Formats: sequence, C-alpha cells, structure tokens
Amino acid sequence: MSTTSRRTCVGCRATASPDQLVRVTMEDTEHGPRVVADLHRRRGGRGAWVHATRECVTTAVRKKAFNRAFRTAVSAHDLAEQLRVLLPVQEDDHKESESEDHGKPMSAGR
Repeated sequence: MSTTSRRTCVGCRATASPDQLVRVTMEDTEHGPRVVADLHRRRGGRGAWVHATRECVTTAVRKKAFNRAFRTAVSAHDLAEQLRVLLPVQEDDHKESESEDHGKPMSAGR
C-alpha cells in the first residue's frame, strides 16, 4: 500500500499504516452477522480496521465500534481468537509503532 495511506483502529482510535492493522469484514451466518478477519483484503463490502491485539479488539467490542463501522449489530465475540490463531503477534505490539514506523508488516503471507 501507499506509504501515505493511513487507517484508524476502531479499538484504540490510533492511526497507522494498513500494514500494521488487520482489515475485518462482516459475514452473514445462520446466527446473524459476525465479524471476520480479511487478511488478504479481498473480501468485498464495508470493512473496518483494528490492531491484532486482544486489547484493541476488546475495546472495540465494548464500545460497539464494529456495530458502528458496519452500520448494523454484529457479533465479534470470537474475533480475538481468530486473530490469535491467524496472526501470532505480541500483545500491544502496535504501541511501539505509534511513535515510529519501523516498516514491520503485520499480515502474514504477503
């Protein structure tokens, strides 16, 4: 992505490069819409961005930020677990990058 492109984490509200955030989208299930990680950024539709930390995901769920981002009630109860399995990153790794961009891509397989 462009070096000037910035996104806002729906959890902590910090801006960061898209490479430091995970895009999430909404998926319809039999139990209603839920939030899923879009690691390859290929899913269509509205998306939201979040740091891959339990803290940011928990804050976003508590503040109902995913509901606002998707403009509907969505379930995000298993998003933290999805990210833990798909992206093994250290907790609070994004706090270091808020002051300095070290160019560390977060997404795997790119």
